[in-house]
Formats: sequence, structure tokens, C-alpha cells
Amino acid sequence: MAFFLVGGLVTIGAAQNGWQLRVLVVPLGSGALLVVGLIMVLGALAGLASTFRPAPIALDESGLRLRVAGIDRSVPWASVDALILEPYQGNLDSTGPARLLLVPSADADLGTVAEYQNKVDGRPSIILLPLDSLRASQDQVIHVLATYAGQRFLNGVSSAMETESFGSPA
Repeated sequence: MAFFLVGGLVTIGAAQNGWQLRVLVVPLGSGALLVVGLIMVLGALAGLASTFRPAPIALDESGLRLRVAGIDRSVPWASVDALILEPYQGNLDSTGPARLLLVPSADADLGTVAEYQNKVDGRPSIILLPLDSLRASQDQVIHVLATYAGQRFLNGVSSAMETESFGSPA
């Protein structure tokens, strides 16, 4: 990232000092060199900004801080009936990431409606995000959810794996 930032700034400086961008033997001028430098600098800054982007979900003892699924607020644990880790629901021959679902309590007003009926226990839920959009591994997510959500956390992924392994007798 630093390479592109410094390289872009040097390229912009070169364009301002009359250097030209040439493709093979065709001179494109200093304006084209300036555009290349700007693209490098903006790309580096975008990468830097994504590094410091806040997490879509943060958990602690008091509840959740959500920035997903149309919810941008803190949600106390009293407003959460369950957090469910649901296995991938796709074709039989394909695999995909598990999804994190929120089952709000009856009196919770999260600003969005729980329209999805989850496959783990059938309650209306809100799909928060697929786990592959998080930087943490699935095991780390399970550990954090079990620690902070406690009895509210339902791990549908491990029960689905047990069903696949031991589901039908031979």
C-alpha cells in the first residue's frame, strides 16, 4: 500500500515537471501520467481506509453494535432472543459460508422487519451477514458468540455437521 502511495505521489510530481507517459512509442503526455498517479494514490488511500473500517458487528457484555442489514445502532441483549449460525442453504452439491442470523425479541424495534424464517429453529430472523465477509475465522466467531451471547447463541453449523456425519444408518 505504501509503495502505491509513494509511487503515485512521485508519478504526480513527474507529471507536474513535464514528464510524459509513453505507450510503446506513442507519447500520451503529462496529463495521462497525472491520471495514472492519481489512480495509484486513490487506490492506496482506499486500501488504507478499508483497513480502518469499523467491524460490521461488535459484541460485548452489554449487547451488540450492528452496522449491517439496515441496522446501524447498539442493540442490548434484552432485545435479542437468539444469534444463530445457520449453515449454507444452497444446492446439494455446493458448499458456501455459514450465515449469522439475529432473532429479535418480541418488543425489539431494530428498524427492520424479521422476514426470514431460519432453518435451525424456524423463528423469524434477520440475516446479518455471511461469515466469509468477516476477517475472523469461523472458529473464532463461534468462540466469541458463545462467550458473549451465552445461551442466546445457537450453533446450527455444528449440528448440521453432526447430522451429515451420523444422520443415516448404513
